[in-house]
Amino acid sequence: MAHGKKCNFGIGMKSESHIQWSEVLMAVLIYATVVVYQGYAYGQGDQSQILPCLYALDYPAYFTHDHYVTSYLAAGVNERTVFHFFLHYMGYNSPWMMLLWHMVFSIALIMAWLRIGAYGFKNKVVLYLAVATVFTLGYHTSVGGNELYYNLVIPSLVAKAIASWALYYWLGRNYKYWIILLIIASLMQPLVGLQLFLITAVALVLSLLIEKMPKIIPWNWILIYIAVLLPWFFLLAINNGSQSDPGQFMDIMSFRLAHHFFPGSFGWFNLLLFAIMAIIVLRFYKHRLKWFMMIIILGCVVYTIGVEFFYQPIVLYSQWWKSTIWLEAFAILAVFVWLEKWFYKVDRFSKYWVAAPLIILVLVSGYRLSGWFGSPPEYMLPGIHMTSAEVDISEQAQHVTDVEAVFIVPIEF
Repeated sequence: MAHGKKCNFGIGMKSESHIQWSEVLMAVLIYATVVVYQGYAYGQGDQSQILPCLYALDYPAYFTHDHYVTSYLAAGVNERTVFHFFLHYMGYNSPWMMLLWHMVFSIALIMAWLRIGAYGFKNKVVLYLAVATVFTLGYHTSVGGNELYYNLVIPSLVAKAIASWALYYWLGRNYKYWIILLIIASLMQPLVGLQLFLITAVALVLSLLIEKMPKIIPWNWILIYIAVLLPWFFLLAINNGSQSDPGQFMDIMSFRLAHHFFPGSFGWFNLLLFAIMAIIVLRFYKHRLKWFMMIIILGCVVYTIGVEFFYQPIVLYSQWWKSTIWLEAFAILAVFVWLEKWFYKVDRFSKYWVAAPLIILVLVSGYRLSGWFGSPPEYMLPGIHMTSAEVDISEQAQHVTDVEAVFIVPIEF
């Protein structure tokens, strides 16, 4: 691969299934660094919606007056149904099991990006720095609060770990695993899998048609994905919450989740960062990866017009800005591929590559745990006793209010 030129990033190279101990070790060290940097959460965020519903299934007396839980259980099939089924039988009620699943899927996610990055890097040290940056500093570059990695077990983390491996096999032209993994990801979190399927499938078809190679388009695998998941997506569509009153639905979403769904609320700085990253990937990548990036960018333009100007729920439900996580990750990799030519002196230290992750882990730990640069994140690990302000006020409320009392809480609670 020639540095400083547009990059095909390994497309055409065969993907490998054999896992090496070195990449597992590197992924574990990156995971440790990311946990120190972002912390670990349990029982909050989206888990505050997921765990109560699972408890209510096993213990019907729980949450009988909770509006969200009762409405969720009464609604039937929804986008979290498969994930709930998985978590229900995988130890949702054990903090230790939840931590184990977070480790498994986070390390799997990181390993997938080490594999993707290996398509474009020659130096292991630079590869480590690039992927570590994707999962640390990349946390601050997202638009719409959409992340590739999450510091707690939620459907998006599981689906993105699986989908990242699908992306790796797509780059390596292993279309069987591309589709099988995207089917699983789509069941765990429909939008993650469906968005990546649309982007990769359209980019693949366009690039092969332009290159006048229509005979090698894997129509059979594309049709398998559609045939397997079309009934599932149809079932989800007829159960969505926007059909009864679209206008009111959009008003609620604007009030409750504008930071996720309405680009006008993303903030000019994050939009500027995205614009810079879009320029980087369009200049850096070629062939199907360039189409990959263009589909994401054009989709964001169409989404913004449909939501901000036409106020259309059907457009909002695509949540297309969530697809920008893939573009941002590739943009960071592109920057480091360009920087790799300036790291020629690092080549002599390549055989000591394991020192780089350890040094970064020590530096990040000093930065986050010392308290010199602000309060460290919360580490809600099993066995560590801590009481947040939310838990404290809830325990007080338990003693001074009626057992049937109903509480209205802020949206960030």
